[in-house]
Amino acid sequence: MKPTVFLFIATIFPFGTAAAWFSGSDALTSAHQRLLEGNTAQSFEAMVEAWQQDNTDTEQRHLTELLSLAISEDCGRSLSTLSLPSWLQAIVIRRETVQTPNRVYYQFSIYGSSDTGVLNVTFSEWPEKKLLNANLIPDNAKSFKLDIRGLSGAVHAGLYKLDVTSTEGENWSSWILVSQPEPIQKISWKDSRSWRIAPPTDLKSTCPRPFLSMNLYQTDVGEDAPIWSEEKDKNLPTSLPVIDVPNGQYWFSVALIERRWQGAILFEEVQRIARFIDLPDVDLRELSLKAGQE
Repeated sequence: MKPTVFLFIATIFPFGTAAAWFSGSDALTSAHQRLLEGNTAQSFEAMVEAWQQDNTDTEQRHLTELLSLAISEDCGRSLSTLSLPSWLQAIVIRRETVQTPNRVYYQFSIYGSSDTGVLNVTFSEWPEKKLLNANLIPDNAKSFKLDIRGLSGAVHAGLYKLDVTSTEGENWSSWILVSQPEPIQKISWKDSRSWRIAPPTDLKSTCPRPFLSMNLYQTDVGEDAPIWSEEKDKNLPTSLPVIDVPNGQYWFSVALIERRWQGAILFEEVQRIARFIDLPDVDLRELSLKAGQE
């Protein structure tokens, strides 16, 4: 274990508290010890065991902090040694906060791809609370995206179970540790065509830098695919570029996306802002030229 990790643990858990943790032999103590020894996957397994026990609020907070620390090693790639089966090419878990001028709402999605096809996906919070139980139709069996909508808040930190069944009847499952939701809104509107992005707080993170996804939609009901989209992972823009589209009203969204892993599973934390905009109600090309001359 790297010295910086030990110092980080000492910061979270003062030495007197740490001594109390390591005097026992329970799963939480084991998770701390395994992480200090550099055995991230074994630490993850102990965290899973610890979440299955009755924990106090303090113990749950320590578990979420320990997970964040374990992720910092290599952005979560070594958290789990469990690989995807040959029939399942990718699994992505996305937690999303969407902010519009009128409301804030939350989504949780699971999507992936399979050569042979997926019949069923189940996602449950420990011990037995099913958040998602979906049977896929044949058209969506090889490339699927399942959403949990109508949430009153972001899916909270804790232990979950993901089960995936192929069209051939094969089953694959994995324990999922969900981290603490981001408490800070990092992206917000400045005006109808520009936004603010908070500067990153951890420049030494082992995870990729956040990237920006911009999408423009028709306002007609049923228009799911964007008519224009663009992604940026460097020099993140803070304003809408000039877009060659007919005059009219559009639905415009900007998402700040952060990624981490749990072994072979990709996690996406998304903060999205969205609103109706009229294009063009000013000469955007002229404004762009003026901005370039400044």
